Amino acid sequence: MSVPEQPIVLSLQDVSISYLAHRGRVQAVSQVSFDLHQRETLALIGESGCGKSTLNLGIIRLLPQTGRVDRGKILYTTREGQVMDVLGLSEREMRQFRWAECAMIFQAALNSLNPVIRVRDMVYDTAQAHGRRDRAGVRNRMLDLFRKVRLDPERVFNAYPHELSGGMRQRVLLALGVLLNPQVVILDEPTTAVDILTQRTILEVLKDLREAMGFSSIFISHDLSIAAEMADTVATMYAGEIVEIGPVNELFYRPRHAYTLGLLQAVPKLSAGAQELSSIPGSPPDLIEPPPGCKFHPRCPLATERCRREPPPLVEEVPGHRVACFESAQVLAHSGEPAEEPVI
Repeated sequence: MSVPEQPIVLSLQDVSISYLAHRGRVQAVSQVSFDLHQRETLALIGESGCGKSTLNLGIIRLLPQTGRVDRGKILYTTREGQVMDVLGLSEREMRQFRWAECAMIFQAALNSLNPVIRVRDMVYDTAQAHGRRDRAGVRNRMLDLFRKVRLDPERVFNAYPHELSGGMRQRVLLALGVLLNPQVVILDEPTTAVDILTQRTILEVLKDLREAMGFSSIFISHDLSIAAEMADTVATMYAGEIVEIGPVNELFYRPRHAYTLGLLQAVPKLSAGAQELSSIPGSPPDLIEPPPGCKFHPRCPLATERCRREPPPLVEEVPGHRVACFESAQVLAHSGEPAEEPVI
């Protein structure tokens, strides 16, 4: 369930991000707003290219040179209650903000670890960059974190990345990400490149870390079953916009946007027999010249003339559940009655 009673640690207000391309600017993220509360996990779901990773790279200001945040505010609240606009921080302040306040775990574990130095050197470099020069204390902290993520502490601490498996490297990144006890941890598909058994281990480790350390997290995933298991709140992104956001059970059992419903209907269910999976027709829109009105209308079976002409606002239809769809009542009717088991 969602945890709105907790204080807000990160607030995005009307954030838009674009990339410069030969044909013009690609509007990769458009007017995204949400609040992340303490100890909350927000899952971002949507197909490739919808803006999930771009949004999170924008939060920590690691966009490539062709990208820029065009508008909006990213407000972060420190443990002392100070509110800072991340977009207004100097580069020196951002270097302290990253990892100490907000860490990001990338999906390519092998590319995220320096292949020519040992894990211990990465640990010491990270700590020293944030003013932690007590090497013995840092080492003990890291060994303890390695135990928490179910790794052999001494072996992994002194290993080179190529001496570790993919799942071990991913867990090294998890431990390294929480080394400085950040309030917010961004996880960009942390289970994509591992087998199903390692995936289960990583998810259990994530739950244990979150419970023990109390951080908030933004979880990017294509796997809806993982989002359903890990998240308190789920946001559906389409063509750079959040089109639906709400508590995990509310959104999965009672989706109110046609795109969310299409994603859920495309997932095979273990409880069902032989069945034909439905897919969403068409392709994502051109983000340099997007269609007028609702960006999903060319692919939506419920689209009306109003949808083709007017972009729907993101409005709260029930407490905590917001949707940008003029035909949300029709979508809810098409989703059917809540199932005896979760939809995923």
